[in-house]
Amino acid sequence: MKTSLLTAAALSLALVGCGPATKVDTAKTATSVADKHAGMAMGGHDDDTHAPTMKLALSPNGPLAPGRAQGVTLTLTNIASGKPLGPSDLALAHTKRLHLLIVDGSLTDYQHIHPVVDPAKSGQWRFDFTPLLGRTYKVWADATLPDGTQEYIGAELVAGAEKAPLPSTATVMTAEKDGLKFSLSFSTPLKVGQAAQGSIAIVDTKTGKPFAALQPIMGAFGHIVAFAGNWDSIEHVHPLGEEPKSEGERSGPAINFHIQPEQSGTLKLFAQVRANGRETIVPFTANVAP
Repeated sequence: MKTSLLTAAALSLALVGCGPATKVDTAKTATSVADKHAGMAMGGHDDDTHAPTMKLALSPNGPLAPGRAQGVTLTLTNIASGKPLGPSDLALAHTKRLHLLIVDGSLTDYQHIHPVVDPAKSGQWRFDFTPLLGRTYKVWADATLPDGTQEYIGAELVAGAEKAPLPSTATVMTAEKDGLKFSLSFSTPLKVGQAAQGSIAIVDTKTGKPFAALQPIMGAFGHIVAFAGNWDSIEHVHPLGEEPKSEGERSGPAINFHIQPEQSGTLKLFAQVRANGRETIVPFTANVAP
């Protein structure tokens, strides 16, 4: 099985919207990557430095504010042709045509959202976003073309003027939520450019016993998304092993995955699972040596 890795040395945005609710960062260009998701049998380019083929535009329907849902219009455009991309232009990847991985500058508020096609506007998508904080968020669109080429395209949404603090560097390897305890470990200390195997052990907090009833979520038994502390690098992986073939399958009590960080310093990881009919996201913080 494989992992999926994006190192965004630069993030170039084509962003439109309503006044201060959007922000354009023209100094950076997102790199595109092949689909190396664990559990995904898809091919594509293996060169992480080739130029992006898509650009992302976001337009909120109104001002974004903490704790309030706001509709956002999304347009994903082929750079060469200028054509907006719809569902028929994208491959199905883990049950969805398009994934949005959204996080604020402190790497605290992470959300995984799936936009839907706007039936009234050809080539446009829409989604609702509820920021928890009054600050800038980065939106990573995870898109896979029919030939298997996968790209992550970045843009920003501004939900307020609050300046995000730097991400905490304190190591956090355990988390508890929704009646489950999650413990993260790695086979070897994390180091730039070196692959390591991660493992998240899951225990039922009521019984103290290992939890082996993870349910399928988006075609896998879990999703792990990692962000570098500088906010410009993302890695998205899925558990090793067989993927579920039916909704009735269960897994656990551990999620094992491969990861290869490309930047030193803080690494914030979010694990997303489904258990007892509920989706749960828990955060961890690790550190990567040069």
